Amino acid sequence: MKAIAFDFDGTLIDSMGMWRNLGRNFVESKGKEYTDAIHDQITTMSLNQSSAFFKRELELEETPEEIFNEMGAILLDGYGKTLPLKEGALEAIEKARRLGPVVLATATNEELLMPALHRFKLDRAFDFIQTCDGVGIEKSDITYYHILAKRLGVAPNEIILVDDAHYALAAAKEAGLYVVAVKDTYNLPYRDAIVKESDVLLDSLLDFEPERYF
Repeated sequence: MKAIAFDFDGTLIDSMGMWRNLGRNFVESKGKEYTDAIHDQITTMSLNQSSAFFKRELELEETPEEIFNEMGAILLDGYGKTLPLKEGALEAIEKARRLGPVVLATATNEELLMPALHRFKLDRAFDFIQTCDGVGIEKSDITYYHILAKRLGVAPNEIILVDDAHYALAAAKEAGLYVVAVKDTYNLPYRDAIVKESDVLLDSLLDFEPERYF
């Protein structure tokens, strides 16, 4: 292996509860029903993408920008003030940085990321940050990982992806990456799929030993 990519939400920072409630709370605040179909649609989307989806799907009066700002204010407060890092996150990043390039591969845009990275003094921890909005592709699409490999200047099979989302793990695996899954309360319903789609499943980032792969 020559590089390591970390997911952010649910992997490095304990934010999935905030994200899971955000869509439901927003939709219901508009007097609309939050259906399973809506939930399944927005699961892989960035905030920009879900804002446009809500505008279109719910036929709201607000513009996508206004929807983004309304939900974004809640998220900014969480990232900037309250959300904790996952256990072992700092140690995992430090171990990875001793071995080679380390990047952040996330669906969350940089406007939301940076307050959290600054709060935990991780502003300079990553060689670069690749977001879904930045490349215009969701993490469920293998092209996202081909772009990541090209930016790193390595082959896909020379990258370790550390992630908690079953759809990201599956796409990255198909793209040729070595995938390390991390358990999270919110990925329990997808545990069987995650076991099938990942090369390694960790109970915690405290168990991450990247030196084994370099």
